[in-house]
Amino acid sequence: MGCGDEAMIRRRAILTSLFVFVIAGTLPAFVQTAPDSAAPTRKEKLSTFEKSFKPSEFDADIDLVHKKENQPRPIVDVPVESFTIAEPETVQGFRIQVFASNNYDEAVSVRNSINLGLPAQWVYMVYDAPTYKVRVGDYTNRADANLAVDGFIEKGYKGAWVVPDRVLANPPAKPASPPDSIQTDKN
Repeated sequence: MGCGDEAMIRRRAILTSLFVFVIAGTLPAFVQTAPDSAAPTRKEKLSTFEKSFKPSEFDADIDLVHKKENQPRPIVDVPVESFTIAEPETVQGFRIQVFASNNYDEAVSVRNSINLGLPAQWVYMVYDAPTYKVRVGDYTNRADANLAVDGFIEKGYKGAWVVPDRVLANPPAKPASPPDSIQTDKN
């Protein structure tokens, strides 16, 4: 026997073992097995189990949750500084435009008078070339803005009207206006 014969025998042995391995691995997929006679078969109808089923027997965990929810919760004294304040978010809404002019000084004068008359309202001055517009409030719906515009018309702003604008959904409290004169210590 030569070297070539030994190599040929090895190849056949490898191919035969590979063939047996592949066939043995896929054989269970092709062979149907008979149903296991030892497996229990149920002959009772589902309605039999439905009649005997009592959901209240499984409600123990639910009762425990209800008892916990109904207990009074202790009042926790948490300092105000520990609360998280929501950041102002801009959304599509409405403002009341009370004044529009090409004159910057007139617009600033109207803005300042509204700031004095309505210290809790946010007042905005928008420059849309060449016009300066004075707008008031942050209204997320037109109905609230329509109610407020009547108050501005009664106060003498005859040209007040509701305009769509990006507004603050949760505006922060407006800071108190600074005093007219600032005093400094000269010690």
